[in-house]
Amino acid sequence: MNYLEAKTYLESLAPTLSRPTLDRMNRFVAAYLSQEADIPCIHIGGTNGKGSTVAIADSVLRSRGYKVGRFTGPHLLRWNERFHVDGKAISDEDFARLATKLRDMSEKFGQENKDVGPLTWFEFLTAMAFMHFAECKIDVAVVEVGLGGRFDATTARTNPFVTAITNVSLDHTHLLGDTVEKIAFEKAGIIEPGISVITACHDAALDEVLRVAREKMSPVYALANNDQIVLYINGKREASSPAAPLLSLLKENLSLLGNHQIQNGLLALLAVAKFLIVDKDVKVQMSGSSSEIALGKTPPSPEELVDVIYKCDMETLSAGLKNVRWPGRLQYLQNKDILLDGAHNPAGAQALRAFLDQKYPGFRPLFVISSFETKDVRQLLSSLVHKGERVFVAEAKGRRSSHSKEFLLHCLTLLGAKGKSFPSIAAAVDAARASKERDEFIVISGSFAAIKETMQHFGYTYVEDSYLSNTQV
Repeated sequence: MNYLEAKTYLESLAPTLSRPTLDRMNRFVAAYLSQEADIPCIHIGGTNGKGSTVAIADSVLRSRGYKVGRFTGPHLLRWNERFHVDGKAISDEDFARLATKLRDMSEKFGQENKDVGPLTWFEFLTAMAFMHFAECKIDVAVVEVGLGGRFDATTARTNPFVTAITNVSLDHTHLLGDTVEKIAFEKAGIIEPGISVITACHDAALDEVLRVAREKMSPVYALANNDQIVLYINGKREASSPAAPLLSLLKENLSLLGNHQIQNGLLALLAVAKFLIVDKDVKVQMSGSSSEIALGKTPPSPEELVDVIYKCDMETLSAGLKNVRWPGRLQYLQNKDILLDGAHNPAGAQALRAFLDQKYPGFRPLFVISSFETKDVRQLLSSLVHKGERVFVAEAKGRRSSHSKEFLLHCLTLLGAKGKSFPSIAAAVDAARASKERDEFIVISGSFAAIKETMQHFGYTYVEDSYLSNTQV
């Protein structure tokens, strides 16, 4: 297959199942990719902030001299964006070659295992990541969970050094459950026996993470009130340390916008610190496991994790933080005077609104919004839009169903906002730019589909094109 044929094949694959299972992926990895999947890994899940945390950890590890593989989703413009090694996306040629090889393996597997069949699309992508990273001989992979955790294909990797769970809020409730506790249980499914967990979960979500971690004898480092790092062992609070030194480092250097990115950055730095400690121990002891139980190690204190970061070369570490790029997340297109943010659930919308109110207190946002039908758009709009503000709505293109323009307008009317519908995202963007008043600021949000179509409308072929205008606020 060439690149276009590989892309078409991927888009033809079965979607994630409504009743997910790891049986097929585990059997496929055991049969074909046992060595490829055995890569030192930082595994990152949660509801919001997963990708940002991955991007920050990736950049910081590269600043430390590691050859890093990065697997993320969703992509905005091209499938290649999901696979990075040393900060560069996979080439079209390598993408097509690996997809062709994996297609043959998957179809053969399906014939030999008719009870489960060939790989689904996300399983296929995950297997491609394992193959690409193995070919590139990376030192460590930073892997974003696709959906949930307990049954996510990325859990088929076999050598995690540290796990991170950013946070838990209501999203994908049709698949993960309708309460924070149920969703936290699914997210905590990525916790491995004896492997440390870094998390910003709190209240009921933290309780569930601690319960699962206790069962698996995994220590937990939790952020409390965003300024304390607390270590839990067997569910009990053992030690704590101020996060202030790392917070100052992030506030001075992190390129990503928004206070919530400081929290993601803190999680990333703690995950990197824990990786550096375990990586050293594994190399010294030549153990086949990164589990602290297997290594016979006592979990380092929170203060020790902070010290590990400050023993790094500060110049290169600062450069790593300054060089983080994560398109479509509070990304300002300077030459278009537009802010892009793919907030697609209530928690994401709340974080976006907090940023807008803090950064632009004298301006009114003019929103362009599209939302997928599986999302709680009523609560999303309630968290994002204020009375009297203008909102241009459209339905995104693609296979996934969007909320109708009529329904979005109905929700906006209930909020007292001024809604107007358009036949496409592009038409809505053009209308917003043409009618923007002096005290308005254009924000594209509601789904990554809206971000994608906006970028395509501006003629971007690669997400990197969106940074050529020197994006800054």
